[in-house]
Amino acid sequence: MSQTDSRLTLLLIVGWVGLLEASVVACEDEHPQVTRTPIVKFSLNDLQQRPIIEMAFDPRGLGTVKTTDEAASNWVRDSEKSGAWDYREWQWWKGHPWGDSCRPRYWTTAQFSTDKRSVRIQYRVDGFDCEQKFFLPGIVDAKSPHWDVVISVKNSSGQDVEEYGQFFACYTNFNEPDSFWFWEAGNQLVRFADRGVEHLNGYVANPQAYFLSGGAIPHCQRGDGKIVAKWHRPVLVSQASPGGWRSVIMLDPEFTAGLSQGIHGGAMDYIIFPGTRATVFEHGTSFSVHVRHYLLKSPKLPSPATIETLWEEFRVSHESIQNRK
Repeated sequence: MSQTDSRLTLLLIVGWVGLLEASVVACEDEHPQVTRTPIVKFSLNDLQQRPIIEMAFDPRGLGTVKTTDEAASNWVRDSEKSGAWDYREWQWWKGHPWGDSCRPRYWTTAQFSTDKRSVRIQYRVDGFDCEQKFFLPGIVDAKSPHWDVVISVKNSSGQDVEEYGQFFACYTNFNEPDSFWFWEAGNQLVRFADRGVEHLNGYVANPQAYFLSGGAIPHCQRGDGKIVAKWHRPVLVSQASPGGWRSVIMLDPEFTAGLSQGIHGGAMDYIIFPGTRATVFEHGTSFSVHVRHYLLKSPKLPSPATIETLWEEFRVSHESIQNRK
């Protein structure tokens, strides 16, 4: 094949991908293959340097989480290619042209890099520059090990946008079909199923959010963003694993729009946004969200007081985590 023929072939391929991308308006439409490599493994160790959690990351996010006392059980529901934790799914804003196409899940190529105790995933989609930084402690509590994620989004689109949001999923074993809990206003742990939520047909909203009076999270890609409850704090608590562990996910309340469940509990989901009063996401500005994952040894559902203790640890760590590079 001549050099001219090679260039023509490349132009035809690029043109075909551009046409395909422009025509996609539903998540299930034809899309590029999901990239699941490279895979990089880490462990979280206690004070005696005994491994408590074994984990593995790839360009989608966290693909494997196992406690060493039940090593056969992967916390991550990996029955489909999208099975990961903190996996980017959708983004939206007023007037966006993509329907419910899974952007950025399928329509971005992530840059994936690791350091001794951190992982970085960077991606750009439709003019927004996004980054997930995972920070892994050198020493963790043996009964409540944790790690942190900082998600940053910058509007580089060249225009201000209204009512921006981005949706992330944590595909999780042990919950389906029994649902899982959120921390409801009134200081009680309540299952999503008890508020009628099965698969993204209802959302628990930020009680300070600008959209609350409208009864829905604007432009949300599933269930019309219908609000079914408000939170006391943005916290999710899973069912117990066979070994008595629970996943507890905590998020910075200022930049968390809502929480939900998918797959009758098989996905623990959250939506981030530029802030409780930020209806406009201006070009050139950015926001960052601190997310903490705990695995809590608690065969019985933990009390609100126990969750409050973890929340206080999370809250006071914001500045130190946000300042890490």
